[in-house]
Amino acid sequence: MQKINIDNITDFVADKSARKGIFKEGQLDTGLLLYTPGQTTPDHKHSDIDEVFYIISGEGTITINNEPISIKEKDIIFSPHGETHGFNNTSSSNWVVLQIKIQLPKDN
Repeated sequence: MQKINIDNITDFVADKSARKGIFKEGQLDTGLLLYTPGQTTPDHKHSDIDEVFYIISGEGTITINNEPISIKEKDIIFSPHGETHGFNNTSSSNWVVLQIKIQLPKDN
């Protein structure tokens, strides 16, 4: 078992959003997405990864398949593989998002 306190890894970067890895084991990869006001992650998609996002603090917009959706603290989002998604911190405060990535098995 491993334990990490989120306060110890929330080092925001002024010029771009940041990802701080937490745990990685097998098909599971977790991390924190850190956004200062105005920072974004461009729309993108993964062909072999399902993702879950949990908003720890702050608020912003996630774009899913070109549709913007407002999200805030305690919201949870599932983004299956093949779905386009991106993030935009539209607020005036920092935004912390827990990212859980699940690598899908490779086709044989």
